[in-house]
Amino acid sequence: MSQFGEFAWRFGLKSKGNFLTAEAFGFRLNCSSKVMKKKQIFSMESEDGKTFIKTHLNRYLSFKADGSVTADAEAKGEDEAVSIVTSEGKIMIVTARGFFFGGQGEALDAFTKKLDEDRMWSLQLAIHPQVCIRHVMRKRYVHVSGDQMTTDEDIPWGSDPLITVNSFEDGLYALETDDGRFLSYNAELKPKLDASCKFAIEFYKDDVGKIFFKGSNNKYLTALGASGILKATKDEPTRDDLFTLEDSQPQFKLKNIKWGKFASVKLAVEVQCNAAQAGDSEFFQFEIDKDTKKWSICSNKGLFWNCGADGSIKAVTESRLRGPNEWFTVNWNGPRLSLVASNGKLVTVKANGACSALDSAPSDENAFQFEIINRPKLVLRGEFGFVSTLPSSGALDCGKSLPEVFTMHVAAGLCHISSSNGKYWDASGERVAATSAEPVPFTMEFVEHSKVAIKAPNGKYLQASGMGMVSATGAAIDATTLWEY
Repeated sequence: MSQFGEFAWRFGLKSKGNFLTAEAFGFRLNCSSKVMKKKQIFSMESEDGKTFIKTHLNRYLSFKADGSVTADAEAKGEDEAVSIVTSEGKIMIVTARGFFFGGQGEALDAFTKKLDEDRMWSLQLAIHPQVCIRHVMRKRYVHVSGDQMTTDEDIPWGSDPLITVNSFEDGLYALETDDGRFLSYNAELKPKLDASCKFAIEFYKDDVGKIFFKGSNNKYLTALGASGILKATKDEPTRDDLFTLEDSQPQFKLKNIKWGKFASVKLAVEVQCNAAQAGDSEFFQFEIDKDTKKWSICSNKGLFWNCGADGSIKAVTESRLRGPNEWFTVNWNGPRLSLVASNGKLVTVKANGACSALDSAPSDENAFQFEIINRPKLVLRGEFGFVSTLPSSGALDCGKSLPEVFTMHVAAGLCHISSSNGKYWDASGERVAATSAEPVPFTMEFVEHSKVAIKAPNGKYLQASGMGMVSATGAAIDATTLWEY
């Protein structure tokens, strides 16, 4: 199975109601902003047991011997190294000299060992909150199993391993399942969020890419028994309680337009469109190459599609052995797609259901209706922030620090998206707004890693503006029409 790629911890640091800010002019640093946007987002890197904090300008915070702090370091050194201490949902940034970093306004320093209030930061994640959670020691993924979360899935398949990490102003987090339930510290999945469902995130001292979850019962989340049931029972965490967060790649079911059957690997390694219903064997994970924009297609057995010398399509290749014949060009066309194999031919379905790369001209035999199956809950972040619904008008706003979790139902390749107000998205007005009582069809084009373009019924892409407006006005795919999903 392929790796999901490097997961970047992006976050805002909030102290006494203000966010730490890295200004573009002069690489100045202050703690004055009430909102988290691009200048307020930082990332963490680990190297040789040391942690470094990077700004959106790709410079590092630097802590000088006189206590002054700058945000202009181009390289990592001893002055840039820090350790992260966590307590009660707050984090403390401790320099290599043992001083706490903090302050307000432009009066920031790292020259005290006294833990004052302005040295205690709330960490607000700026990552996309829909992730897969992997247990470090078990090397297994968390997923929903009945009324519990268990840690026994080799490959995060379908929608049940997709966990939404909800952020709160108090620096705590809740783990939400694909069907809208929340994990409690006692292992129960609750239909409504309460205090028992909130966890603090603590970073592992030797590697900030690995984390612990601490429940409101002051115990740490661990995986119990053969199935790895998640429950907060540990007074002190160990390496056995470490988790990592990983990007969730899109998974689709593909129905051939001509024959009306789903692509499947249920019976053999040959990819055949012969299934009347879609289950795990008919779900396929698409993984994009960030440079070529081509896709490799993985089955639930962890094997990738290969185009043979005769044009036959088989799911036989391990991730580490992928070569040119495992990469496909995807042509997105509303609710349909077509696949161009390494031989330059379109993947076509024969009358017996076998898939082969044979045709040069588009036809129903080489067109597939596609539906994403691992995003029943949809969270979007654009160039200017997360998307949320304005309570007064139902209009979508794309400049929020915290996301809204939307519900998405996909039918016949068309996406119907509804907001927390119970209304469906509608693009007929000046702004896209959740105001429709009836479903309105949108389509999606997956053209970048973790990013999608969304097309409205008028044929235009949903477009973000710096003022927060979302409108169906985009004529092309660019930074304003791409949404991290």
